[in-house]
Amino acid sequence: MKRILLAMAIFMAAATGVSAKGGLTVANRAQNQDTIVVKMANGAKMILQLQNMKQLEAFQNYSLDSLMRELNKYVKQVDKMEGATNKDGNPKQMTVTFNTKEGDKDNVEQVTVTVQETDAKGKVINKEHHEVRINKSFKIDVDIEEDGDNTDIEINTSDDDDTTKHNHVENYKATRFNFDLDLGLNAFVNEDDAAFIPDLKPMGSRYVSLNSHMISQIGGKKSPLYIVSGLEFAFNNYMFDKNYIIQDIDDNTVFTKIEERQYEKSKLATSSVNVPIMPMLKFKRENGKEGFHIGAGGFAGYRLGSHSKLKFEENDNTTKDKDHGSFNLSDFQYGLTGVIGYNDLSLFVKYNMNDLFKENRGPQVSVISFGLRLLN
Repeated sequence: MKRILLAMAIFMAAATGVSAKGGLTVANRAQNQDTIVVKMANGAKMILQLQNMKQLEAFQNYSLDSLMRELNKYVKQVDKMEGATNKDGNPKQMTVTFNTKEGDKDNVEQVTVTVQETDAKGKVINKEHHEVRINKSFKIDVDIEEDGDNTDIEINTSDDDDTTKHNHVENYKATRFNFDLDLGLNAFVNEDDAAFIPDLKPMGSRYVSLNSHMISQIGGKKSPLYIVSGLEFAFNNYMFDKNYIIQDIDDNTVFTKIEERQYEKSKLATSSVNVPIMPMLKFKRENGKEGFHIGAGGFAGYRLGSHSKLKFEENDNTTKDKDHGSFNLSDFQYGLTGVIGYNDLSLFVKYNMNDLFKENRGPQVSVISFGLRLLN
């Protein structure tokens, strides 16, 4: 009962926009004001000042039921403050103010709660400030100052189900997961057997990689150093020019130029899963958003599948021929990878240090892939 009366007193003082502070007496009030005194069981008094009876009638304009739920959060705090003083003997003070904007279509009500403690010289040593905005979905901002240390907390709550969610302004995580997409081209390098390697059609020799990266910050939330790892599912297309086709003859991979037939498409496609390990430096802009970043490291992977595809016209019909052989491709692969960019747009490069084909079972050639990395 004591707590209910206390909440009602705060309620009424808040609704009229006046202060309810410890230490105030009737003698401090203006003589032309009416007062309503609520006596507490321990002898404390809560005083409501009224300029006129219209203020009392104005209560019907306030959504006191929704405000009660918010003031209930502070009842326990006020209960503890009854008769409480700080270490210097000065009383602790609490002020509650409740304002309603007339004519507001959202019927917005704003509550301001201030709790402070002073020392012997009257200097504020501890201060808490609470602001509550009440409507269908209201927001509470809490700013607590204590000995020079600041804490900001944002609390969002729904008026419909009376549930409260606490969201800290800054929720730091050293490790997070990110999905990104690599779109680029392939090229052959280190062509020791250049006479046996056909040229690639640039736009047909595409590289696509779907990446789930784990990004870990090293050295704290202000450090620019990160380690990037995770899984990458890569798809390489090598489209051959000048009517060359790939063949597996007697367990040896060779490229053959066909004269009697014109191929619209002749390509080799592979798929693989890769694991990168790449240190990266990421720098923030003045507004705190992502800025310039650069990284370089290595990767290792395993081939998942491969096939060749031929497309040509024969007897006025389009024929497509696929061969899902391995073509003596290397199963394991490894190499170097790097990225450079700004914000969500990056350029990547990936160099396979191993040969594309197994030793002595195909031309000795390596692959380099490069293009754009689109971040999500």
